[in-house]
Amino acid sequence: MKKAFTMIELVFVIVILGILAAVALPKFLGVASQAHEANLKAFVGTLNRSVGPTLWSTSISEGHYGDINYSALIYNKDNSAEQNLTKYTDIPKEVAILDLKKCNNEVNYTIVGKADKAVAGATYYIACLDGNANQSPNFVLLKPTTSSAVVDLDDMNSTELNASVKTVNFKHNGNDENLTILR
Repeated sequence: MKKAFTMIELVFVIVILGILAAVALPKFLGVASQAHEANLKAFVGTLNRSVGPTLWSTSISEGHYGDINYSALIYNKDNSAEQNLTKYTDIPKEVAILDLKKCNNEVNYTIVGKADKAVAGATYYIACLDGNANQSPNFVLLKPTTSSAVVDLDDMNSTELNASVKTVNFKHNGNDENLTILR
């Protein structure tokens, strides 16, 4: 007597595997975008806890009163000549450009960087509030609330940004663009 699986048993196994795959696949598809966003959040945390205070203290000691834009540090993924920011920290692959020369306002946040959408899977921006004699610079990660929202380097926030605010408006070509603050 030959022992083997019947055709109906094989069909049931295939159907069960198909159902499991259909349930698990959507979960796995979202994992990559969450990982990219977490990587960008961690990078902004590094800017706030390490890079910003280092540049700020150097600025104070060199007589620039906490202003970090004098350092002219920049990272441009597409131009190896513009990557002097890498001596302070590793730049994640999601970051396309980060220009600290644009961090020049201690009242309003200014867009100083953006993510490579092809790598990050979504549009993200990094904004900076410049330091002064009493406080080091602060960086935040922003994501547009709509797919049509566009901001660019040098755009500044037009609404107050504090610890309780979840979204903020930035002026771009005279229009207010709404961005979510990712903390």
